[in-house]
Amino acid sequence: MTAGAGAPLPMTAEEHLLLNEVIERQFGLSFSPAKRDFLESRLRPRLLALHLRRFIDYYLLLRYDLESELEHLARQVTNNETYFFREVYQFEGLFGDAAMAGLGVPGRRGAEATLRMVCAGCSSGEEPYTLNLYARAAAARLPGLRWSIDGFDIDVDRLRAAKQGVYGAGSLRSASAEQRADHFTDLGDDRWELRRPYREGVSFAYGNILSPSTFRRSHPYDVVFCRNVLIYFSEAAFHRAVTNFAEVLRPGGLLFLGHSESLIGRSDRFETVRLERCIAYRRTERAGGGA
Repeated sequence: MTAGAGAPLPMTAEEHLLLNEVIERQFGLSFSPAKRDFLESRLRPRLLALHLRRFIDYYLLLRYDLESELEHLARQVTNNETYFFREVYQFEGLFGDAAMAGLGVPGRRGAEATLRMVCAGCSSGEEPYTLNLYARAAAARLPGLRWSIDGFDIDVDRLRAAKQGVYGAGSLRSASAEQRADHFTDLGDDRWELRRPYREGVSFAYGNILSPSTFRRSHPYDVVFCRNVLIYFSEAAFHRAVTNFAEVLRPGGLLFLGHSESLIGRSDRFETVRLERCIAYRRTERAGGGA
């Protein structure tokens, strides 16, 4: 790789190691030596914007002024691949009779009546909004069902897009013509807006899966979705994330991961359960300990 005039020089092995340490510590994401070129391509635009020629200079900036640069770093290194109606068998499993009965729905009373759900690493909102659509459909056969959905992410640009609720064709690639017509308003130029009634009950905020403070609230969650996120985590960050999920889920609560992610044999805080066509992980009664 050759650097042009004013362009950043190629990332060295030492620079890769130092930057990967910062990224893993802050976000849990890990870029192996085999992914050095990929990380370089992700960070290069930021170096250009800052008029930096060496990746070690960017590392020093992060070391001495991390707080002001953290938002930009998150934007560069996160993978925001998501779309509506992705892996819907998990939503079907959640709102199936077995899962609902296990969570005490219907029949819950008082402060426990609301089914509390969170999407960790929600990106631009396609997943929590799809979850909301399935919850609305379930309410038709479960009178009295009430729910709330929180979504959080480290990329503030994606959160801003989630709150706007306007999407391109890629986000709707798994939506049928009927689903588009029922739930979205065609704005033209391959842009669709999710109609306001289908956005109600979903909230978005900045948050980090590795930070316990992200999850603090007056009541524990019944359901955590964290799909296709942990595959990018280091082993240590994976266990930190799972520990956080266990702490914020009530005993008996459910954790849903992506199809290529698994907790089997990796945590005694969860047990595997089959829900129709999908696997989920149920929070056990065990109170303390790690992942």
